[in-house]
Amino acid sequence: MRTTIHKLFFIWQLPKEEAWINDMADHGYGLVDVGKIRFEFEDIKPGRFRYKSLFLKGSYTSEKIRDFIRFMEDMGIMNVGHVSYPGRTCLYFRYENTGEELEVFSDLDSKIEYEKTMSSYLVFAGIINLFAWIYNTAVFILNCIHGHPTFISFLCIINLGLAIAIAIALVRINRKIKKLTQEREIHE
Repeated sequence: MRTTIHKLFFIWQLPKEEAWINDMADHGYGLVDVGKIRFEFEDIKPGRFRYKSLFLKGSYTSEKIRDFIRFMEDMGIMNVGHVSYPGRTCLYFRYENTGEELEVFSDLDSKIEYEKTMSSYLVFAGIINLFAWIYNTAVFILNCIHGHPTFISFLCIINLGLAIAIAIALVRINRKIKKLTQEREIHE
């Protein structure tokens, strides 16, 4: 039987989302399809599968992403879905639970590059959000001047909240990049 759950995770919450998907698998629900806020599960033997989600540069149809999916599938790791973002793709993989975590990026350079992919996307999203905040704030001020306040003030608050959340996520990711870079320097 299939079950669909709608749940919101921001892109910087990928580890939290992955942990939730694996928790669902531990309770007998295996991920079979995914959307931006939609997760479709089927009944499975509890704990049979583990899931890995990866945020990569490139569109889902690009040769680079298709080659990566073929590489994973050649190792017995099945692609169960994807979510597309401008210039990026979030891939979801399922593999047999052997009790060990799937380590896709084993060397420090690839871990740093992976975190930079997330960071650069958040900078892009932050800039778009900044422009939306400036526009919404200008419309709100003009409407107030003319005596017609609107719900735009609500959008300003949402933009401000997103800006704060993106900034916090960027700080955390950049700390992680700095830590990985220092670790790489120690090993060199």
